[in-house]
Amino acid sequence: MTSPLHPTVDDIQAFVGSSAVIAVCFSVFKNFGLQELPYVLLISAVVVLSREIGQRMVAQWMDAYIDLKFSMKGSGTSLVAAGFAYLTDLSLILLFPLSSGFSGKKYEHWGKSVDAIWAKRQYWLALSGLTTLFGGWYVAFVFEYQLMAELASIFFFFQLMPFNYEMIPTSKLDGAYILLWSGFTWLITMAIAIITLVLTFY
Repeated sequence: MTSPLHPTVDDIQAFVGSSAVIAVCFSVFKNFGLQELPYVLLISAVVVLSREIGQRMVAQWMDAYIDLKFSMKGSGTSLVAAGFAYLTDLSLILLFPLSSGFSGKKYEHWGKSVDAIWAKRQYWLALSGLTTLFGGWYVAFVFEYQLMAELASIFFFFQLMPFNYEMIPTSKLDGAYILLWSGFTWLITMAIAIITLVLTFY
């Protein structure tokens, strides 16, 4: 595996694909036309990158590895919701196009190969990405980059959804990693996400 600071081709493809899905969904949510799509795509890429920077910096420090995954189920759910919003003129948006997989170096212990990654490290990695995502929202909010602040707050909220069930058409989101280790931290972080939404939109 490569260093987390050197993404693979699959990571880059997942980054581009998820940024595109987010841009389409957000454009429909804001009733934008095709002429605004390139700008929204740029904003989407910056928002996703803000999450990635936090995860990969901490992963480098922890000697962990990150695989950014483009979720077909989550993207399908997001695009179906966008299509429904477009047809009905409802302000509806769902953002589940990506997830991250965490792994670590293998070690031999009592004749068995043991992965060096565990729940607490996954918790820190997921939380670190959300922390830098919150930082991106804060910068956009303070400097009045309204569209970026809106998208960052929405993406922040949806990434905190604790979804990791077969019946829910998404991949494992950051909120599931956090809730697995600390329900209290998840509640505090979700409260912060809701506050960012309220401050941004109201």
